Amino acid sequence: MPAPLSIVIPTLNAAGELPETLAALTEGLQAGLIRELVVSDGGSNDATPSIADAAGATLLTGTPGRGGQIARGVEASKGDWVLILHADS
Repeated sequence: MPAPLSIVIPTLNAAGELPETLAALTEGLQAGLIRELVVSDGGSNDATPSIADAAGATLLTGTPGRGGQIARGVEASKGDWVLILHADS
């Protein structure tokens, strides 16, 4: 049975913060506590998309705007529960 928790991370040029955030979630993914990571990007022009891809996250791209990015991420998520986590948290 897949884990019920999806994590949605809205990003915009978050290459400086995103690797540490994703690294902190790796153990939960490997242990089966987290179903998926969804990175909802607002058009970054840095390495954010490639960092998300390398981590195995589902990458969504669209127009910038935190509310819209979160909505896209939630809509694409498959978990019963969704946690919105900002890359700079």
